[in-house]
Amino acid sequence: MQNSKETKIWNATLYLRLSRDDGDKEESNSIIGQRELLRNFIRTRPELREYAVRIDDGFTGSNFERPSFKKMLEDVKAGRTNCIIVKDLSRFGRNYLDAGEYIEKIFPFLGVRFIAVNDNYDSFGGKNASDELIIPFKNLINEAYCRDISVKVRTQLEVKRKSGQYIGAFAVYGYLKDDADKNHLIVDEYAADIVRDIFSWKLEGMSPQDIAARLNRNGVLSPMEYKKSLGMKFATSFKANPQALWSANAVLRILKNPVYTGVLIQGKETTPSYKVRKRVTKPENEWAVVPDTHEAIIERRDFDSVQKALSLDTRRSPGASAVQLFSGMVFCGECGASMVRKTIPSGNKKYVYYVCAAHKQDKSCSPHRMRDEALADIVLETLRQYILDVVDLDDILAMTDTAPLRTAEAQKVQRQLDKKRSEYERLQKLLMSLYENLADGIIDRDEYARLKQNYAGRCAECEKQMETLQETITQIKEHGGEHREWMAQFREHLNITELERSIVVALIDRILIYKDNRVEVRFRFADEFAWQTDILRRSQIREVV
Repeated sequence: MQNSKETKIWNATLYLRLSRDDGDKEESNSIIGQRELLRNFIRTRPELREYAVRIDDGFTGSNFERPSFKKMLEDVKAGRTNCIIVKDLSRFGRNYLDAGEYIEKIFPFLGVRFIAVNDNYDSFGGKNASDELIIPFKNLINEAYCRDISVKVRTQLEVKRKSGQYIGAFAVYGYLKDDADKNHLIVDEYAADIVRDIFSWKLEGMSPQDIAARLNRNGVLSPMEYKKSLGMKFATSFKANPQALWSANAVLRILKNPVYTGVLIQGKETTPSYKVRKRVTKPENEWAVVPDTHEAIIERRDFDSVQKALSLDTRRSPGASAVQLFSGMVFCGECGASMVRKTIPSGNKKYVYYVCAAHKQDKSCSPHRMRDEALADIVLETLRQYILDVVDLDDILAMTDTAPLRTAEAQKVQRQLDKKRSEYERLQKLLMSLYENLADGIIDRDEYARLKQNYAGRCAECEKQMETLQETITQIKEHGGEHREWMAQFREHLNITELERSIVVALIDRILIYKDNRVEVRFRFADEFAWQTDILRRSQIREVV
């Protein structure tokens, strides 16, 4: 029996693992170093025969979701290998429980000999008291090391995100990683032109589906294929065909990505722990949002206009390549329901009307309607007049020094905020003292509950009021010179003679039609217009006084 044991031949699999996430930087832990060590070990053991080498390069040791490890287990189950050799226990795995499960239970059950060279562990030699103590302890140390590395890596990445450094494996379409600084994005002019076209076409009323189709007709490589053409080893779950084409989803991802305005938004997802690889979405307030980290491809106002366009009803007429001029923007002034387009034939002609959807559906509103041509004329004239008002206001503001008034207003609101903050602090002290009064017998439990609810409610109200006052101060300070930007959008169309979808989406919020055929056009930036008008009025009154 002893002789049989000595002459048994073991078909050994050399298992090698390297992970940057684990902090594996030592030369001895390199794949080459591990392979050389294990082959030298086999040469000293005549009963060992090399069957295969399984390598997991770049895979963490915190779990066993590794492709080569799984292939090794398939070899074991098929009887092709009955011995596994690793450099040390940390190369096998850093999860204390899972590593112990394999070494202590699974491998012995399958008749697999397990050898960790540098740890002087060989399951064929039988267990001793030292192994029963040291092996679990080493596995525990490896897991603790893995946990520590995971925390350090997470912390380092979070610092980079918050400082505005790009940490993605690949640059987003339209950008490249700067050769001088891999954490900085630079514009890829070719792809950036495509991005600009996509935003422009959307503002013209094209749907994401039509944009994708146009790009495919023009032979423009999809983002994935473009990255591959640059020599990047890029793979994605979105690919469904041998050659990935543009899709509506790919277009939408570009249209919705604020990175094109120069803003980096990172850290949207995380893993619950270093052991769990499933990704979960973080709350929005925990995202790392850093503006002006790189050159913008799309102006912020155009990006905002596109987001508004995406939120609208973008249904098209049959056969049309773009949405209707006022799609998703016309509403009933009486009931608030949307106004829908309805074609009414009359003789040899067809007329298009906007009718109330509520009346069309269940007659719950009046049957008022308006020709689309008449509506377009009214909106155009109203817009032209409003543009003149905005331009006049802009010109007057340029000649009027409203800074003293803004400063005085900000100081006045700041005094109100300070007073409200003092009130809040007083209420907090009263709230904190309630428990002491209860403990001292000054008040009973019923009175304690009543007063606590009262003070808590007043504190909450104070917080809301302080938030409103702070927003007012911010508004006063920020609107000192920012009126130029939104007013410039209107000034660009000073000589407008014809409505376009891009203009309508950029300048108009919604259009209301009333039963007396009255049309109300509500413009974007109406609050800013009212704010600037009020500031100017008060400034002029102050000069007179």
